[in-house]
Amino acid sequence: MSNEFNISVPSTARDIKLRQWQSYIDVHNKNKDAEDTDFLEKKVISIFCDVSMSDVNKIPFSLYTDILAHLTDVLNEKQDLVQRFKLRGTDDVVVEFGLIPNFDKMSYGEFIDLEKYLFDEKNLHRAMAVLYRPLKSSHKDNYIIHDYQGTEFYAELMKDTPLDVALASRVFFYRLATKLGNYTMAYTLKELQQKEANKTDKLSEKNGETIKQYLHSLKKMSEGLEKLKDFQYINV
Repeated sequence: MSNEFNISVPSTARDIKLRQWQSYIDVHNKNKDAEDTDFLEKKVISIFCDVSMSDVNKIPFSLYTDILAHLTDVLNEKQDLVQRFKLRGTDDVVVEFGLIPNFDKMSYGEFIDLEKYLFDEKNLHRAMAVLYRPLKSSHKDNYIIHDYQGTEFYAELMKDTPLDVALASRVFFYRLATKLGNYTMAYTLKELQQKEANKTDKLSEKNGETIKQYLHSLKKMSEGLEKLKDFQYINV
């Protein structure tokens, strides 16, 4: 019986879907303390090359190590922010998505949902549904995206977001929020507080505390981001 089979190895992170990354992170977190790394190494190939574990065992040893080394390089590669990308839906219709053009005009609802989902691996696709939305219109480098309608609207489709798009946007937003947090985000909250001024002082205090908690959480998240390359990937 022949052991030959086809295996598609992603050339770059653009060839990897967010759902594959989430699947691997889930497996990694459940097995990260295991002394034997053989299982995790096989899962790297199985998940990102979309082959069964039984087929992974059939790969020639020399090719196995090459694939693993290549995938490690792909996952550790620094990604550039992507402004626009396309996804094909279940109806086979291709939709172009664009990054929020102006973060200064981000709504309070968008801000809260990003805070909730952006650094939660299981729900990163929901954060993508906040950061990227279908284009209404475009002309050259300028475009207008659809209004935000909550994460449910495109969350499932966003699981197919290319991995480079997802990871780069997360790092970008962290850096943006860290740099402008005391200005842009605080200004957004200030506007909200002014609109709610006729209500209770307690609400204003709560809103003011929100930005403090968010910036504190970003500091924690930054430490996690810096450590991603050290513990999320297999070193070959």
